[in-house]
Amino acid sequence: MVAVALGLAACLLLALSPNALAQDPKAGLADAETRAAAAETDATELESVARLAKAKLEAAKEQAAPVRLEAERAADRVAATEASLRRTHLQAVATVRRIEEERRDAAKDHDEEVASGIGFGIAALILALIALAWGWFRASAAVAFLARIQLGQAIGLCVGGGFVAVIVGAAIGSAGGLAEVVGVAILSLGLMLPVALLLGRHSAEVQRGRARPVLGRKRIPVRATQVIAALFALLFLFGFGSALFAGEAESNEITSKTRELAEDEDPPSQALVKAEDAATKLEGSAAPLLAAVYRRKTDLDAVERQLGKAESRFSNAERDARGFTRRLLVIERREIREREEEERAAAKLIAREEREASEEAAEECNPNYSGCLDPYASDYDCEGGSGDGPLYTGTVEVIGYDEYGLDDDGDGIGCDLG
Repeated sequence: MVAVALGLAACLLLALSPNALAQDPKAGLADAETRAAAAETDATELESVARLAKAKLEAAKEQAAPVRLEAERAADRVAATEASLRRTHLQAVATVRRIEEERRDAAKDHDEEVASGIGFGIAALILALIALAWGWFRASAAVAFLARIQLGQAIGLCVGGGFVAVIVGAAIGSAGGLAEVVGVAILSLGLMLPVALLLGRHSAEVQRGRARPVLGRKRIPVRATQVIAALFALLFLFGFGSALFAGEAESNEITSKTRELAEDEDPPSQALVKAEDAATKLEGSAAPLLAAVYRRKTDLDAVERQLGKAESRFSNAERDARGFTRRLLVIERREIREREEEERAAAKLIAREEREASEEAAEECNPNYSGCLDPYASDYDCEGGSGDGPLYTGTVEVIGYDEYGLDDDGDGIGCDLG
């Protein structure tokens, strides 16, 4: 059963095998060798074509290389010019921003100077008026209130109020404009008015006899108050004068070219236009050369693909040829083995026939003598002797009874005439 199954499997495999292996091995080998030779010829021709295509491609590359290099350099010059223009634009923008910032700072400083002068002048004017009206100021409700409290409380109240005035003045002055003038005036009064209030309290205390005068006099001379008023008036004039005669805010001027470069991100440039024109011309000159390189490369790729197919066909044909060669070797070995088996069978048959013939011949010979003497003969005599036959024989060996009397001397050898 196993042998039958294997036989059926072999038949099925042969039935499903490719045509190249199912056909006659010699014809398949011849066909494979023919295909291999044709593929080898095609491959050889295609290799020549490929070498020619490579040579043309290299020539096209060499021809296009200088123009392409020059085009690349022109593109680099365009990029460098654009970068330079971009840097110039950024520098112009930075310059404009810096000058505008300087202008703002200068204008701010100018406004602060004017506001400070006016505010300080107003504070000085108020103190000058207080000095001129010192008697009225000393009798004011604020001074009277300070006189009713302890000196330490008065000092603390004046210093605290002055500190608050300084803070409020600084806060108002940060708003700018007219508020800055008011803030500077409040800040200046916060520094000087507490001193005037404490001096007024002391003067009132001296007048009432509660304190000793500092200069040995109960009243400050009118000339002294006038001098003090004059000093504050001078401070008033100095503040207003500094405000009135404050110079204009100075800063660097922005040239029209710088502003144009700053406002236009893509300014026209003859260098850029020239570089772009040169790059365009070189690109136009390089385009057909690069197209030729591309065509040569495409041709080479096509030839290499065909060469690869030819080499594949050659490889397949060689593989088929090797397969058919192996099959022929198997068939030849099988035929040799079958011939050897047939020859061995024929040799056995011949040997058997000879043995059978020998056995048959032995059955028809006289068993008393070697050789083959007719067992049915009436008499045998020695050849060359004097006997009368009717049959004659040469030297024979007597292996049994000497029926015909051929061994006269009894040595076992008949017809031994010597």
